Amino acid sequence: MSLKQEIETWVAALASYDNNEFDVALKVFDQISDTSKILFNCGVIHATLGEHEKAVDCYQRAVRLDQYLAVAYFQQGVSNFLMGDFEEALANFNDTLLYLRGNNNIDYEQLGLKFKLYSCEVLFNRGLCYIYLQQREAGLQDLSFAAKEKVVPDHDVIDEAIREEADVCHPLQTVLCS
Repeated sequence: MSLKQEIETWVAALASYDNNEFDVALKVFDQISDTSKILFNCGVIHATLGEHEKAVDCYQRAVRLDQYLAVAYFQQGVSNFLMGDFEEALANFNDTLLYLRGNNNIDYEQLGLKFKLYSCEVLFNRGLCYIYLQQREAGLQDLSFAAKEKVVPDHDVIDEAIREEADVCHPLQTVLCS
């Protein structure tokens, strides 16, 4: 497939996703050679459909192609969390922090993905894992660290979680990257 055809196919897949035609988007993405971005997007679509095992498989394949794709570790952690595998999710969020390499955020726009991953989101999710693993003190400490690194208004959920001691919280997650 030529680069032009690949880009047109990519745009068609994103349009299908935007129209909530998730199965169509997956079929269109399958026409493009496997890259970390495509596998990441397929993972997001599977997660959107509640197919977290398939999502995890896509994220794992994505990081095999690009071990520095922190957002794929992050989303893998979200899917593992939602499947109740808090230990694996914790490991995924630790990997995410490792590949953030001390940065407050990674802007994936330079890779063609309109998304920023913030360290506070990773710390928040890791804190939830600790809490669900009955390590409340470590979890609340991560939530406290996350609160200090908030950047955008969506991060105010971190303060709410601290007030409620994360009793009914769900992990933060990304959206499909265009």
